[in-house]
Amino acid sequence: MEGRRYERVSEAIRLELTEMIAYELDDPRLAGVEVTDVQVAPDMKKVAVNVHIPSQGEDAEKIIEVLKTAKGFLRKELAARLDLFYTPEIYFNSAMNLGSRERVQNILKRIKRGRPKD
Repeated sequence: MEGRRYERVSEAIRLELTEMIAYELDDPRLAGVEVTDVQVAPDMKKVAVNVHIPSQGEDAEKIIEVLKTAKGFLRKELAARLDLFYTPEIYFNSAMNLGSRERVQNILKRIKRGRPKD
């Protein structure tokens, strides 16, 4: 039962962050950035957010830095939109940093959960 709650919270956070990054952050560098996976810590105080960045190399690092500077705004908006007792701290990772094996495992997990990629 408890595992199902983590899935619901991570899916809700993924949907909200996807919408906020796409439509509310007014930075042209974030065009095409997509939230691929959200992993909630067992205590629900931290969230690891994997994002897919279409560009490669140094641009990806700059985009991660842009997201890190915007995480205060994103966390505040999550608190307003989601009914959670505690709004988790957000940590961004580039999906490019994941190995191909891990990427395949993430895709298989998403399929198993019934969350196909948009």
